[in-house]
Amino acid sequence: MRLSRKGGLLAAAAALASALLMPGTAQAATPDITIYITNSFTNVASMSFHDDGDKFTVCDLYADGHGVRGSLYYAGDRVATLYNGSGSGSCKSFTYDVKAAAGGYDMWVCLVDGSGDTTGSGCQYKQITE
Repeated sequence: MRLSRKGGLLAAAAALASALLMPGTAQAATPDITIYITNSFTNVASMSFHDDGDKFTVCDLYADGHGVRGSLYYAGDRVATLYNGSGSGSCKSFTYDVKAAAGGYDMWVCLVDGSGDTTGSGCQYKQITE
């Protein structure tokens, strides 16, 4: 009798653990992602991806004479870009429909010398998925 009760408790505990560890039917939200360009003493630029609404934000965080370009690439092609040369603490945003089944996108942020500068410097990137 004692062995049966112990076995029953173990089976119930195993069933509960399985239920808790099984993936749900709803897809978990992708956490927001931010990348920074940092000089020797402070963050000078950033780009963020906000999954809720597929919003990208490009910030020029430091008045250093450089602007910032944030770009989104898919399969090596630039699908969206935004220049921000407004100065210290300024942020601009754009939206782009990131497709879950499409695979990974690359988010890049670079310091640039004006809106026509497409090469940039100090670039940082992060792959994102939905």
